[in-house]
Amino acid sequence: MHQLFYFALLICLALPFHLFAQDKFEKESRIKPDEIPAEALSFMDSLNYEAKIKWFKEEGLTRKSIEAKFKYENTKFSVEFNLLGNIEDIEIEVNWQNIEPETTDSISKHLQLDCSKFKIVKVQKQFAGSKNDLFFRFPNEANSEKTEIKYEIIVKCYQQKEVNLFEYSFNEKGIPLTKSKIVFKNSSHLEY
Repeated sequence: MHQLFYFALLICLALPFHLFAQDKFEKESRIKPDEIPAEALSFMDSLNYEAKIKWFKEEGLTRKSIEAKFKYENTKFSVEFNLLGNIEDIEIEVNWQNIEPETTDSISKHLQLDCSKFKIVKVQKQFAGSKNDLFFRFPNEANSEKTEIKYEIIVKCYQQKEVNLFEYSFNEKGIPLTKSKIVFKNSSHLEY
């Protein structure tokens, strides 16, 4: 029995590293100022930016959150909070060409394993950490040991005769962390 277990474990370790895709569904809807948690409002007010902030409630398959989206110095930002208003992360939309070449090479190699052909649709650099670390880092991108950096990438993946959208996350070095197939809600009625 033990030999069989160790043999199966050895085979699993010998296989190439591939992520298994889970489904991802997100629905965003605008929210009114009185629906925004006070803690989230306080954080955004403390940034002292004159940018117009749009607030959204984001609902996924397993979680809900609040997002503040705005543009600052021609860059799109998204600050995500939990429903109590505690900050979770800051995402900055970035150009693929502006990422370190070693990181893009690593990410591209992984995508070539998953897709026969692929097109990068959107790239966001994500910063996670404590409220203070994120506040003092914002909007600078100077390295900080106290914040975790990831890349969230939406990819159109061509596989055999199928085309699907996936959301991948990679660490700062381009090592894959998660993969989710983006699913769209089917509607049985017309929405106007």
